[in-house]
Amino acid sequence: MREDEAFAGRSLVDYFGGPSSVSMSNGEDPPDLYLTIAKSRIAVEVTRLSQFTFEPNGILGNRATQDAFGVKTLNDLNVDVGPSLPDNVSLLIGLTVPVENARRFRKELKQWVKKVALIATEGFTEERDIDGEPVSISAIARRPSNKAIAGFVSNSNSSADISLNALLVLEERIRKKHEICVPLAQPLWLAMLNDYWLADARTYQLASQKIELNHCFERLFVISDSGVVSELQIGIHI
Repeated sequence: MREDEAFAGRSLVDYFGGPSSVSMSNGEDPPDLYLTIAKSRIAVEVTRLSQFTFEPNGILGNRATQDAFGVKTLNDLNVDVGPSLPDNVSLLIGLTVPVENARRFRKELKQWVKKVALIATEGFTEERDIDGEPVSISAIARRPSNKAIAGFVSNSNSSADISLNALLVLEERIRKKHEICVPLAQPLWLAMLNDYWLADARTYQLASQKIELNHCFERLFVISDSGVVSELQIGIHI
């Protein structure tokens, strides 16, 4: 069982009364795990709710996958270039993903950051396009974390419509997991870990009211990163 699956399982155990009332065991993948409540053994499939991107060809992509490139780029710069910065200065770098050519982008960005690191003083700021994508660098006072290079990642293919994003990701995850799990025996639940931090339980509750979808799950749950469990009523259980 993966750690995220175990986290979902522990959250559900707490939600239904704790270890004195509920036990958890490994599943066959699918399902990812089983809960035993009283004398009932319930199969639970676990998935993640991650924001989509709207690709130029019209298909939906996964924002977390695209953003991971930007996050890794920033972390690598902190390791490779960070030590050359003065002890009292950090660089805050803003990136936009996706990029057309990852290797070329990383190479050109690293060259620029190296040059900035040699002259960086607090208050410095500069923007430029690298391989067609906007990048900004600001020099700020060294962060409490003592991290020399940090930043943020924007996604040019993402939507700012939180409600639409929540609806799309809910419907896609339920549909996809239904296709995988429909042969499994009942009772069967779906636990969805929320990776889309702009959407909370209320956002998903409102989105769920607009979804009409037949599915094989007796109960559906959204679980926050702090382990808070919320139940959704979506479509028709078949």
